[in-house]
Amino acid sequence: MLILHGAKFSSFPLGKEVDYNHNWHDDLSSVCKHGRLKEAKPLHSHIIKTVSKSQCISLENKLVNLYAKSGRLFEARRVLEQMPKTDAISWTTVIAAYAKHGHGEEALTVFSQMHQIGIQPDQFTFASVLPACNDFAVLKGIHEQIIVRGFNSDVFVGNALIDMYAKCGNIEDARELFDKMRQRDVVSWNTMMAGYAKHGHIAVASELFEKMPERDVVSWNVMVAAYAENSYIEEAWDLFKRMPERDVVSWNAMIAGYAENGLFDKALELFEQIQEQNVVSWNAIIGGYARNGYYKEALKFYQQMQVAGVMPNPQTFAILLPACANLAALEHGKEIHAAIIRLAFQTNIVVGSALVDMYGKCGSMENARKVFDKICQRDVISWNSMIAGYARNGHVDEALKCFQKMPKQDIMSWNSMIGGYAQNGHVSEALKLFHKMPKRNVVSWNSIITGYSQNGHAEQALEIFQQMQSAGLKPDLQTFSSIIPACANLATMIHGKEIHEEIIRDGFAVDVFVGSALIDMYAKCGIIEDARCVFDRMPQQNVVSWNAMIAGYAMHGFGKDALSIFEGMLQSCLYPDRVTFVGILSACCHAGFVDEGWQYFNCMIQHYHITPTMEHYVCMVDLLGRAGQLAEAQNLIDRMHIKAEATVWMCLLGACRIHSNVVLGEQAAEHLLELNPKNAAPYVLLSNIYAVAGRWDDIRRLRRTMRDMGVKKELGCSWIEVNRQIHAFCGGDRSHPEMQRIYATQKH
Repeated sequence: MLILHGAKFSSFPLGKEVDYNHNWHDDLSSVCKHGRLKEAKPLHSHIIKTVSKSQCISLENKLVNLYAKSGRLFEARRVLEQMPKTDAISWTTVIAAYAKHGHGEEALTVFSQMHQIGIQPDQFTFASVLPACNDFAVLKGIHEQIIVRGFNSDVFVGNALIDMYAKCGNIEDARELFDKMRQRDVVSWNTMMAGYAKHGHIAVASELFEKMPERDVVSWNVMVAAYAENSYIEEAWDLFKRMPERDVVSWNAMIAGYAENGLFDKALELFEQIQEQNVVSWNAIIGGYARNGYYKEALKFYQQMQVAGVMPNPQTFAILLPACANLAALEHGKEIHAAIIRLAFQTNIVVGSALVDMYGKCGSMENARKVFDKICQRDVISWNSMIAGYARNGHVDEALKCFQKMPKQDIMSWNSMIGGYAQNGHVSEALKLFHKMPKRNVVSWNSIITGYSQNGHAEQALEIFQQMQSAGLKPDLQTFSSIIPACANLATMIHGKEIHEEIIRDGFAVDVFVGSALIDMYAKCGIIEDARCVFDRMPQQNVVSWNAMIAGYAMHGFGKDALSIFEGMLQSCLYPDRVTFVGILSACCHAGFVDEGWQYFNCMIQHYHITPTMEHYVCMVDLLGRAGQLAEAQNLIDRMHIKAEATVWMCLLGACRIHSNVVLGEQAAEHLLELNPKNAAPYVLLSNIYAVAGRWDDIRRLRRTMRDMGVKKELGCSWIEVNRQIHAFCGGDRSHPEMQRIYATQKH
């Protein structure tokens, strides 16, 4: 039974016996104050039946406000639409709720409906709808209505306009509004400062701060946050110490600044000093860990937050879910999803989109789709998360269906589809979409360049890179990280050196990933000295950089140099990964370091707890095979914890050819032909083994089998770059336009 002021709800008589003098305002105020949503519906029904229309509008506005503040937007909207009479307060409450919870389009839709039924917006309506104006054209339209209705001189509306112009990237228009304001309050100054800070204009924000006629604690907080968020952490600390008074926001801004800049010891020190840590304090630490790549630490701190009894908010989950996604920690993600449901945050559009993204990145598309289908008001981010999830997991057709169903596609939607096609090898489809795009940005070009580069179409990747530059777009870090491997795969040094020069001019040479890609390119193009030069000049090296240098030395047979680099890596306190040991074992293989190879292989397993992959086994079998230790190689294959692939057996077969081991060679060839009967390589290698052994009948038998199976030997192919043009030559091919001159030159 529902209890109101000590009486049971069912005790109130219905119909003629109702007490019309009953104080329904007090009852509803009590429900609203304590957020008792279960009591709201029956109370609402009773009010409609018993209260006069003049009283009803005030009471129902309170009910709309209750649902809106509780995040129950569907219920708030439904009450609004069922109200027999509404006023500006009714509509403004729903508009503000939609805008606050990130449903900008719905807020604008309700604002439009308000106009259609003749309810005049007031200054509070305009201040509520402005945060929903993420599009500059829409913002200008609302601004014109404000001027027409004479609210442009209202300081409350003026502050909201300044805020939105700044958020839409029009800081000059925001400043013009600020300068023209007849009356400014401290919020006006704070909003203008925050706008400048958001766009990185810290000096201008600081100038305004010094000019303020009066400051409140928010003014100080804005500047502390401005310095901290833009990595001026010492200036932030100096200002923080100067503050005449501090609130929890001040402490949180400073904690977030330290955490975002990776200074976790200082962030935690301040965190411990706060008398009352709120959810924002915890989010600052969790967010700092997550955004700096310390995802496990972020999850651990969330667990401490739960132990401390602090209730997470939607922002907490918006931080944690990407951390789970980056760790591919599906079970952690499911636990967090359960917490979101318990706290009724699943209707929050930001949380819903983060859930879709997390499940997509963890490969659980069924769960991603379930979450997506339950989002009542999907925005473009939700759709894009779903498209990206399908594309990432190889479901390109499903991604396309989502793309086509979207109410409105933005440039990210197009980029997700192009990237999806490219990642799944459908480069021609990606290019078709690319040409259909109404507008392209750098990400669009990067997606198509990456697609061609990763799918073995290096020449086309270079062509598109040149088209991008001709179109006037400036390459970014991702562009260079994508195009450098294309140069490496073509072994073309003219384009590679030109791109390297451009990287230096644009100031990207210090980037660790670009530097690592350059090391790999120079090594693959045979210029190991330049690769080492790039490596030595890098201001900071990560595991990828060290791996690239180790692999480069290994590729060229410089085993001792590769091992020396590995020792340097260990001294720099970096932990090697599985790629590191592929390079090390490859170096041992090319240098013939059998004992060292075994030592590193065992060290990888026992000390670094890395489970060997097929690549590691290939290196070891190749190492043992080259050294003539064929029995040991066979024994290692037999002891593998995974089924041997063709590459392993091919290494063993190649070793058998070198050392003329017919019996083991036949066994290796048999395994290879079981895996792929159409592959010509095992036939050719086994034929060579038979030839050395003088077994001509077996050679004739192999050739008959190849003929009957329709197996043909693949022609060898090589290429050379002359005068910025790449010339390819295949065995038996006489189609080159300069073929006669080439043969004539060879004769001489």
